[in-house]
Amino acid sequence: MKRFGRIDVVVNAAGYSLIGNFEELATPDIERQVATNLYGVMYVMRAAPPVMRKQRSGHIINISFSAGVMGFKHCGAYAASKFGVEGLSLSVALEVEQFGIKVTIVEPGFFRTDLLDPRNVKWNANRIEDYAAGSNVQEIWSGCNGTQLGDPAKLGEALVKFAGMDNPPKVFVAGSDAVSMIPPAIEARLREVHAFEALSTSTDGAF
Repeated sequence: MKRFGRIDVVVNAAGYSLIGNFEELATPDIERQVATNLYGVMYVMRAAPPVMRKQRSGHIINISFSAGVMGFKHCGAYAASKFGVEGLSLSVALEVEQFGIKVTIVEPGFFRTDLLDPRNVKWNANRIEDYAAGSNVQEIWSGCNGTQLGDPAKLGEALVKFAGMDNPPKVFVAGSDAVSMIPPAIEARLREVHAFEALSTSTDGAF
């Protein structure tokens, strides 16, 4: 505001990953994960809208993740924080659209960032033998570091493109891996909704 006198675009991209079977995660680590990945976004989304509302324009872009749509094994706390970003974004979008403010959720696949860099990733604090018999969590996820398909620079270019659109997407799926993973997860959820539709509607009250 001091430099430009207005805020046109806000991108919430800060975050880190806490990885491990949920039972093995320490409560303080879970709280820090949510504080960074969800509350960090909340604080910025409370700071920017007053400015955008006054100018009757603006675009908020929140970076979620595929795990914020479908959940990933070993990513319970991380996915919870990203599911929170999704719910927050979709709800606030309905409140601020009347002021010309747009909100976009970006759901990337695996991009070659420092998210899994040993200096950044946080691992489970405890070890439960029942889970240890199934897989080595750190070995599995460390092997992904530096081999991710997505190019962050190209994603940045995509963000710039739709930040300039009159009608940008409300949800933008980024990366071919995300495009291949997310639709089947959504379709499976819809199939389950329809499969139990009779039971679902039976819960209506006869008032």
